[in-house]
Amino acid sequence: MDLHTLLQRAQNLTNEARADCELPPVERTLQQVLQATNELHARVTQTGGKEIQAHILLGSKGVDLPKLNQKLEALSARKTFEPLDVVKADTDVCTFLKSERENAILSVIEDTNKNISDSVSKQKWATMNSVWNEEKTRLLDALVAPSQNFIDLQRLPEPTILNQYCQPRSCLDSMELLYAQEIRQYNELLLKGSNRPNLVQKFAQLASSFRDPQLTDMWTLLACVTQVGEPLNSDPVKSRQQRPEFVAYAKSYLERRYKLYMSSQAGGCSSSSQLALAYVSHRFSTQQTIGLVDTVGGKPLWPLVYYGLRCGSTETAVKFLREAGASHDDFAQLIEDRNAGESNSRIESQLRLQYANKIRNSTDAYKKAVYCILLGCDVNEVHGEVAKTIDDFLWIRLSMLRPGDAVGYGHLQALILEKYGEKYFNASQQPYLYFQTLALTGQFEASIEFMARRDSTRVHAVHMAIALHELGLLGGARSVSQPLLSIDIVDPQPLRRLNLARLIRHYVQRFERTDTTEALHYYYTLRCLRDPKGRNMFLSCVCDLVVDSGVLDTSRFDLIFGSRQVGGDQDEVTGGLFHQFNCPEFDTRTMAGLVADELASRGNFEMAVRLYEMAGRYNLALKHLSILLAQVVQLPTLEGSLRARLGPEAQRFSRLLASDSIEVEPKMRCSFVLLHDLLLFFNYFHDGKLSAALEQLQHTRLMPSTTDDVEFCLANVKRLSGEVIKVVPDVIVAAMEITHNQYKKLKADGNAGALDQSQMHSLRERAKALSNMAATMPYRLPYDINRRLMQLELVMY
Repeated sequence: MDLHTLLQRAQNLTNEARADCELPPVERTLQQVLQATNELHARVTQTGGKEIQAHILLGSKGVDLPKLNQKLEALSARKTFEPLDVVKADTDVCTFLKSERENAILSVIEDTNKNISDSVSKQKWATMNSVWNEEKTRLLDALVAPSQNFIDLQRLPEPTILNQYCQPRSCLDSMELLYAQEIRQYNELLLKGSNRPNLVQKFAQLASSFRDPQLTDMWTLLACVTQVGEPLNSDPVKSRQQRPEFVAYAKSYLERRYKLYMSSQAGGCSSSSQLALAYVSHRFSTQQTIGLVDTVGGKPLWPLVYYGLRCGSTETAVKFLREAGASHDDFAQLIEDRNAGESNSRIESQLRLQYANKIRNSTDAYKKAVYCILLGCDVNEVHGEVAKTIDDFLWIRLSMLRPGDAVGYGHLQALILEKYGEKYFNASQQPYLYFQTLALTGQFEASIEFMARRDSTRVHAVHMAIALHELGLLGGARSVSQPLLSIDIVDPQPLRRLNLARLIRHYVQRFERTDTTEALHYYYTLRCLRDPKGRNMFLSCVCDLVVDSGVLDTSRFDLIFGSRQVGGDQDEVTGGLFHQFNCPEFDTRTMAGLVADELASRGNFEMAVRLYEMAGRYNLALKHLSILLAQVVQLPTLEGSLRARLGPEAQRFSRLLASDSIEVEPKMRCSFVLLHDLLLFFNYFHDGKLSAALEQLQHTRLMPSTTDDVEFCLANVKRLSGEVIKVVPDVIVAAMEITHNQYKKLKADGNAGALDQSQMHSLRERAKALSNMAATMPYRLPYDINRRLMQLELVMY
């Protein structure tokens, strides 16, 4: 059969189908039929037999599977916790109320999740910040060179482990103890309101007993250049450049030292003029006077004038100038006018012109030096032939300064500190020389910081800083969190500022645990400073000392604040080192409150309770005591445990409240009294005194005895604080166990009389009331609690 014949038959069949049935005709060619067959075969092959069977099964039940898939895909889980659409109240009230209730629940869930996330993030960053601050403090303490960056750091506590069976030995040597005694005596005078002595002078007298010439010279120098009667009230860094006393005192010190040197070389002389003549005769031979001009009595004139000025005797210089002839009267008159505090501009102009024309190129180095000293010419000239030592150089440069010349004074300071510096003076090998150079040029802060780097001189640097601070002469840092030595951009260059708080704390932390009394007196010198939080620095240091002593170490606590008398109820403490520092600015109560706040922030509530009580802040004391009780009230009492320590404390506060000895908020009183009653309840319960425990529990009116009491007890629970609510689940379980034990005891007796039956029924009623209360609590109880309650209730039926 050919294709043509097959096509005709197919057409005939099509015509017959049109005539015999009423179905709509479907015209499809063989190619279309083949294509549809292939598509059906491919779809069946891809989807698999199980899906086809599912189509057949669901199709036989009238389910359109493709449409069902489309509906499932359109569903979104994201809308599960989204607010529901508001239904119009005038159409469906029930649906509207249901929607509002669900929206309220969802909003609470969303707010709770957000608060939890914010709290976790805040705690995470706080922890990271604390760790970084600790690491930065360790790095800063390891530095030995002065830092010029302002770094905000917190003090890092350094743990120390001591043998509890050994008494701690003092970490102070004999010299440090002598210094500490002077500090203690000085503070005692201040606290008594007596006139404060000059602490620099006191330390200078003490240093003379150490039999160390260099140390004696250091303190003598400091005492000489800081001769002030009363402490200065202005900024010491800014006022130091404007006050001529510091230059005058430094010159006077250098002149007295050189006069002693001249006497040692030329022998003792009765007058300064004889001393100058003897010294010049001793120093200059005939050959050494070559190049020196002008003589008087066979001796070179200008060396006599120079050494007369050098030993501080201007009268000697004037005498030699007068004896030299009338040609030197102008110079003598200039010196006399300077001594009288007057200035003669005419003579000064003539002498400057004379220096520029003749003296500058003179072969007499002493004449040239005298002209420069008195007229201030050639300030950059070194005068190496005359100034053989650093003392000579400093004396010449200081003598060239006019009163109030802050710019020239600053240039000299920058020359010593920045241009020459430690390397030029070989400070590592000659520390005393470099210290004296800085101190003589009024750079006390830099000199103290330099001495504080060395272990052998740190103790002296600390007490120099304290003494200058008490005199108002130390340039302190703007903030106690700054580096030890820093630069303030508003200060005259090149002066620095010293962080006294950092210096003292670094020094005291070595012995604050073994010599606590001395440590407190050192910290008292910081009473005028403030920490970054605005707290008194003395209080802040003592707070850190107590807090860092440890969670359970009460020995240092008792040493500082005093120990409570046995049987005392309210603030009955004896001793305490801090009582001697009570003053109008702060007292023991203030200190106790500050330490309590710090302990509470670190989670040490047990010690904070005692300190809050000492500070008279009873609301906070009861609050933190209630927080602690809520954690352990349901536990059995073990020796040495937190619960064992809190029991007597709670009993004592209960007596205070009962006698109205303290005033607290009613809500705080109610929470604490209820927790104390529950503490007694659990004491009876764990001791097996079930009747006493049940009686104590009924006194609290928290647990129902019948189903009729459930609503009343639930209303009471809703008014409880969070601390008490934490204990309620354990109270329900304990009440259920008491009920079960009583029921089991009655059942074990075997005498099922009418009275026993009534009691058993009453116990079952109580168990049912407890179960109902647990089921209707305003919050979900833990799964273990619910399971235990169900087990105990079921065994009673």
